[in-house]
Amino acid sequence: MMRLVRLAAISALTILMAVFTPHVLRTESTWQAAAWLVVLAAALSGIAAFIRAELLLRHLERQSDSDVPGT
Repeated sequence: MMRLVRLAAISALTILMAVFTPHVLRTESTWQAAAWLVVLAAALSGIAAFIRAELLLRHLERQSDSDVPGT
């Protein structure tokens, strides 16, 4: 459950950053805009990694449950 809360928080932050990206690109200097885009790309990559890890963990949990013999 906590993993999903963290994923939701990072996703909300990334969506907020994506919404403000046009404003940042218009108003900030080139270096600040580039840094903003790097952080945005890192956040998107982090979300992808978290989703992939979550899917792998669920798959492993399902496999370990099916390997347990019935009593």
